[in-house]
Amino acid sequence: ASGRMAYGTYGTVQHGRSERDTEAVQRERKIVYGLAVAALVFGVVGITVQAQHAQREAEAQGLATIPTSGDEIDQAATNPATVQAIKSTKGTSVFGAESDGADAFFHISGEYERQSGKQIGEGFYRYQHIAQMHKPTTIKLIDTVSELLNTDTADENGCTPTWTVSGPDGIGGTTSMDVTADSAVVMFKQVGWHKLKVSVCTTAGTTETLSTTVMSRYVRREIRTLADSDREDFFNALQTVYKVSQTDGEAIYGSKFRSIETLVAKHLKGAASKECDHWHDDAGIMTHHIAFTLEMEQALQSINPSAAIPYWDYTSDAYIYNDWKHSEIFRDDWFGVANPGNDDHVIDRGIWAYTEVAKNRAGSDSPRNPYGLLRSPWNTNPVAYITRHNYVLGQKDGGWTMPDCSDFETGFDQTKLSMITNKLNGQLHGPVHIMIGGHWSINDDYNVTKVDGGAYLLCSKYLWRQGYVRCPESCSADTPTRYCTCSIPAAVDPRVTKGMTNKQFIEHTGLYNLTNLFSAWHSFLSDGFDCTDEEVCLGRAIDFLGHVGHAGEMFTSAAPYDPVFWPIHGLADRFLQLKRMMADDGTTTFDETWGYVHSGNTPSDTNHVCDWSGVEGMQLPTCTEGSCSGHKSNDIIPWSNFQNKNETYTNVEFYDFVSPNSDSLPYVYDTFTVWPGCSAQGIDFWSTDDDSRR
Repeated sequence: ASGRMAYGTYGTVQHGRSERDTEAVQRERKIVYGLAVAALVFGVVGITVQAQHAQREAEAQGLATIPTSGDEIDQAATNPATVQAIKSTKGTSVFGAESDGADAFFHISGEYERQSGKQIGEGFYRYQHIAQMHKPTTIKLIDTVSELLNTDTADENGCTPTWTVSGPDGIGGTTSMDVTADSAVVMFKQVGWHKLKVSVCTTAGTTETLSTTVMSRYVRREIRTLADSDREDFFNALQTVYKVSQTDGEAIYGSKFRSIETLVAKHLKGAASKECDHWHDDAGIMTHHIAFTLEMEQALQSINPSAAIPYWDYTSDAYIYNDWKHSEIFRDDWFGVANPGNDDHVIDRGIWAYTEVAKNRAGSDSPRNPYGLLRSPWNTNPVAYITRHNYVLGQKDGGWTMPDCSDFETGFDQTKLSMITNKLNGQLHGPVHIMIGGHWSINDDYNVTKVDGGAYLLCSKYLWRQGYVRCPESCSADTPTRYCTCSIPAAVDPRVTKGMTNKQFIEHTGLYNLTNLFSAWHSFLSDGFDCTDEEVCLGRAIDFLGHVGHAGEMFTSAAPYDPVFWPIHGLADRFLQLKRMMADDGTTTFDETWGYVHSGNTPSDTNHVCDWSGVEGMQLPTCTEGSCSGHKSNDIIPWSNFQNKNETYTNVEFYDFVSPNSDSLPYVYDTFTVWPGCSAQGIDFWSTDDDSRR
């Protein structure tokens, strides 16, 4: 039946027939996609039993954290004579290389890596060995080494291998789980470098110590590749962030805990400022959102130490679905329905059904809407729940499509950080916010079906920053929506105060060149506003802008309230890490000079700052061209203590901290060449002449 779906693993979702595709086209697409997925994608949705069993066994046996680098993991610890013999015997290595530091003698893997056949990071990171935090990791000697071991304890030259692991602080940071002659299963509990040693007896009659280093990191994975239990753990921890207050959360989980209200308030203070947007549409977009995601991730880890924020590769959804709303991302037990069918657009099914928006918290200095809800001041929506709508006024998806592989290929071709940042701010992720959040009018007089990608809401916001659009300070809970709305008061309207025409108003406020709505008024305004005269059309459009309307959270400065916000920016971070590492290898060109390329043709990227200091009543602020504070290279960003050192960061310092080659960064990404939707189309923007690492 049309519209039915069956959920599977990453990229293998079967979907209902499109009204536009023939059965042959649908069949061909599935075959091509299935072949690509079979070659590239993790088949790990069912990975749960072995890892959980190993962990339970360790706990049942009372295996303890290794206290010092001198303590052994395995049963050899009960044989002092063997240990002493290993420590005292010297000889020439029989392994054909310098044994101390011989990384190649070890193979390290977790359950995900064994299932997929891909090592963490696919060899892009500079670390020889990477282990996932709080997950069982098997450390195994390679076969050529194992074949030379003498483990016969009855032989005077034989012994049981002795394994030692020390953490970043030199005193442990691991838990042993299971040991055999040539392998050990270890759980790493500290982020950073670990020293691994194994002392062995050989068939040549020598004793040798082999050693290597292991980098322990949290691993971010595409959400559809997560084991069911890991995905469930992520959602359980995320729901705790949404349900527990900041005060209670800190008391239970510690200082790294953040409530969703705290996080949304932080985003609103930065993005919904009347002065300018301190987080978006300029050079700081990536540092701010990478830091924000890490803040949430560490909050989740305060609840569940094994948690990491997954990322959502929506380029796959762009390829496989004719309608992105069918993506399994929007299952009821994941992120919930993409386009709720009720009149208020409230998520009304699944685990996020009727998730409340906070109201009137005492002592909060965060922006609120007139009803006291934790929303942008211009979003006068009184409904106290998270909302979504896939229409922007009368146009489905605002005319956008999900950013796809061709978009990311174009982005990867950029050679400057300033331009890639522009692409990541807009083309490569902005439409996702607009399409999920949506925008609806409170004025039924007009049927606006051409929105130039959502320009009406963005123009209204710019007029609000300039002081022309004014919104009520407060409205009582029983005030009807039609009486609690924004407007352009006569006292600040230059058409009244200065005798401007409607066109002069549009030009004076800078809107004329920021969108096609007004320069191509006949195409965009005539039908929606039922007019044929330019002045009439512009006048009705200005009135419409003044009322603003209502928007779903994702299309506003309160976007973090929508849980689907959290896996989006990891895809951009992963993309940027890939660009940086390939530049380090000399396989792509990348000028990382701090900066941003302002396009000058979108009403969100105005590159203006409005000074509201000393403004009273119906006075207007002074708006001038320039970058908003928060985006300059040496501006201090509002995050600290990611390393538990009370450290603070400027933009460039944080950009260095999140370098994929940074020893301090607490997370890595699972893969960099797994983009199933792209591979199915023959788009491989990451490829080089030398793919030996992969």
